[in-house]
Amino acid sequence: MKWVQQMSSSIKEVAQRAGVSVATVSHVINDTRFVSDTTRQKVLAAVEELQYSPNILARKFKTGSRDTVGFIVPDIANGYFATAIEEVEDVLQTRGFRLIVSNTRENPTRELDSLRMLSSGVVDGLVLVSTLNDYAEVETVLPPGFPVVLFDRSLAHASVDTITTDNTKAIREGIAALVGRGHRAIGFMASVRHLSTTADRVGAYRDALREHGLEPDERLIRYLESMSDPIRPSAEALLDQGCTAIVASNNVLTGKLLAALHAGSWAWRDLEILGYRDPTHIAYPPDDTQWLEEPIAEMGRLAGEAIVRRLVDQSSAPQAIVLNATFSSAGTDRGRAG
Repeated sequence: MKWVQQMSSSIKEVAQRAGVSVATVSHVINDTRFVSDTTRQKVLAAVEELQYSPNILARKFKTGSRDTVGFIVPDIANGYFATAIEEVEDVLQTRGFRLIVSNTRENPTRELDSLRMLSSGVVDGLVLVSTLNDYAEVETVLPPGFPVVLFDRSLAHASVDTITTDNTKAIREGIAALVGRGHRAIGFMASVRHLSTTADRVGAYRDALREHGLEPDERLIRYLESMSDPIRPSAEALLDQGCTAIVASNNVLTGKLLAALHAGSWAWRDLEILGYRDPTHIAYPPDDTQWLEEPIAEMGRLAGEAIVRRLVDQSSAPQAIVLNATFSSAGTDRGRAG
């Protein structure tokens, strides 16, 4: 059998077919100079007819740009981060960038490995959901001045763009709703202690209790690794302490708690839940659960815009964008004995 290799067309052949110079073809492909619509259409028609594919790799080596952004997340299976990935990618595609996603599984070593690998010429910048304690740890593995946008979680000593949410008002409203229905022993299921999101939400929970004359009891706060720790032991410990309501501090813990509840766990207990939801990817049962929700789609869009803006202008001052979480009541009328 005789094999015939089909050679790709060259930029010179495209120029000849369109009746323009090689430079004009280059300007159309790379959008580096104004070209009239008529000439542009001739070039694009020639590109399509000849099935011309520019040597992108060679162009990247010449300019030093990969037109690629990395997004490092702690749990790619989490619908919250899946929504963020989709939104960031949508923004990047409209700007001519591609997205590479790395999953750390909340493991600091995996995160540092991803940071080191992606910043070594693979991507131009990073959106990072970090499980580390301090931005100084991030800087040890990045080239100086490498563009980074912190997403969802802030880090100490970070002079970079950040996209986060303020959950204080939403948690205060949620606690107020529970107290208004007679709950006095309200437990809290928190994520990993050192995360900024954990500290912020635990602090809001404590402040909200004090606003209603309830002194926070540290025995009613349980810290879990959201991805791996089982939910039942912590829930049962809170119930044994007399809790009649539990606040779950993220969508993963909320999902685990609701799954156990609807599977028949603690069916003899009149338990209410205040938790985070991700309505984009999960259908929740219609019950008396009270909901906290973060504007994750908007956060993702803003993160995409922030990293593109940073790649264009690395000299501007870092921006800290803070959105607000919201509380929505299930609308139940039931009360509890005080």
